[in-house]
Amino acid sequence: MRDNTHPSGHGTLCVRFFYANNRKEPYEHTNMKIRKSRSTAETVDCKYCTEYVPHIGCTAINCIILPERIEAGMVGYAEIIKDTFGHDRILMKRLKELVTAFPGTMWADETHRQRFLYATSQCEEALVSHAYFASVYLITSNEDIYERAFRCFLKSGLYLKNFRIRGISPHNYTLFSYTKRLYSGQPDLPADELTNRDIVPEETFRFAVNAVVIARHGAEVLKITT
Repeated sequence: MRDNTHPSGHGTLCVRFFYANNRKEPYEHTNMKIRKSRSTAETVDCKYCTEYVPHIGCTAINCIILPERIEAGMVGYAEIIKDTFGHDRILMKRLKELVTAFPGTMWADETHRQRFLYATSQCEEALVSHAYFASVYLITSNEDIYERAFRCFLKSGLYLKNFRIRGISPHNYTLFSYTKRLYSGQPDLPADELTNRDIVPEETFRFAVNAVVIARHGAEVLKITT
């Protein structure tokens, strides 16, 4: 097998179509991961991609190195929403509003992040998944839902039967219903419901959309700030 070393010398690339030393010699396909370091802005520079055309830019319909660019912090909120939802005509208006109002973080606040970190630390690392992170993101988004879910965080994953429903607010009930849906392996949420602002107001919509993004791309997206 060829040693597909990036010009920067950072190791083998885990993506398919990169040029060697800026020459028109694309690397062969490989599923190997970068051995020496995490992805960085340098190692995922678009100018090395075969889908990049000088003076035009990227010609791919969807970025073929998105996971690596997310890891390197090179993906913004607008791009990740577009990649996740495409051109969903049903949700397009609300998604545009969401992107415009993006506050620079996917967290509700710092306590949301701390609750998430504590909850995810309870699970065996080998058992975590994108769906797990998306679900925990929802049920740690505020103090009330977190307290109701506290007994759900086990070493073996989430045991949602321990969730306390009685007296729950409509907002938190919607988040919990979406948690169950995502954790069961359903990657999407009901678009017709998400368009209804009476059922899913802005704050609920924001967390629901972010959870779908996490379920699709993993917890790395929580580092997005632009």
